Amino acid sequence: PEAGAILTEAEAAEARDAGTLVGDDYAGYNYYESTDTWYYSNYPNYKDFKEDGKVKVAFVCKFSGSWFTPKANSLGETVKAAGYEYLFVDANSDEQAWIDGVENVINQDFDVVVLTPPNTALLADAIAMLQDAGMAYLTTDDPGPDVEGFYAPHYGLDDYYLYNECAKVAAEKMKTNGFMDVIADDWSNFKLIIMDSPSVEAIHKRDQGVEDAFRAAFPDMPDDAVVWLDCGAGLQADINNKLAPALNLYGADTDKWVFASGTGSSSIAGAQILKEYGMAAEDFILIDTCGAPDTCQLMLNDAYAASYMLVGLASAPSGVGMGEIIIDLVENGTPIPCMSPYDLIIVDKDSAQAFTEAYYPDALVS
Repeated sequence: PEAGAILTEAEAAEARDAGTLVGDDYAGYNYYESTDTWYYSNYPNYKDFKEDGKVKVAFVCKFSGSWFTPKANSLGETVKAAGYEYLFVDANSDEQAWIDGVENVINQDFDVVVLTPPNTALLADAIAMLQDAGMAYLTTDDPGPDVEGFYAPHYGLDDYYLYNECAKVAAEKMKTNGFMDVIADDWSNFKLIIMDSPSVEAIHKRDQGVEDAFRAAFPDMPDDAVVWLDCGAGLQADINNKLAPALNLYGADTDKWVFASGTGSSSIAGAQILKEYGMAAEDFILIDTCGAPDTCQLMLNDAYAASYMLVGLASAPSGVGMGEIIIDLVENGTPIPCMSPYDLIIVDKDSAQAFTEAYYPDALVS
């Protein structure tokens, strides 16, 4: 657009709230229908990336580990292959260290920064600093708004979609494999147990995607067939503390179960609890995340996990994808997309081997 036609962010926010804002990659504003979210990239105010003869890319991350390290490494390999400099900043879950990391990459005149904050409330101030510096930015894994309520460009999970689609596949499987044959007309012997982590769900809406899929597939399912358990941070200990009491409470009257969680913890912890409870493997379906090879190991080597339906997440390819987007921006002036979602990968016992070979080859299972 003509420079004078580009709205300020405050003007755009007013137009957004009035329903008159029009998305435009080169103005920086875009709407992503699946998440019902407006994004702003600050594209019109980016500085000249190669003005000093170099391009510097940083990833300021809340912590390292089994998920973020492969992502960070593959991002670094991708941009360094293009001749760019690369820095990974590990905040070690410390909010001040994360903010300090953002300030440091600004002070060191970096060009593009990837952000994953330990608390999404930190994003507004961080993005304001990056906008003032003319730096390009995007978030990954943990999206969040700036001071005007626009989200930063994001490369990561369209969580609601992924879990909704996985639950649709699970529901269809239930209809065709005899799982539903013993369900009473009043659903009194069925429970959909959702092991919720409120801090995760508030951002990602994974479990809501599961419930909505089941309500669409089974419109006569009553409200009391669905039980949400507040499992705190969603860690294995949190699952242990809430799932076992729920089994004891509802077990006498329940013949068929679906368990859902958006944290990945129920795949391992849940299996142990269900085994200890004495539940037959054919009497439940478990929906969760598969983002590490140990879950694939469980599905391949333990018949008890044969009914798992998991959303497959692979971190390293997302690092490559972000790197390619950054290179396209720097070399070709292509705006960063408002939202670049991970591919839908549904992993079950039949596909666990192929998933592991494709995304976790260093941890192959037989």
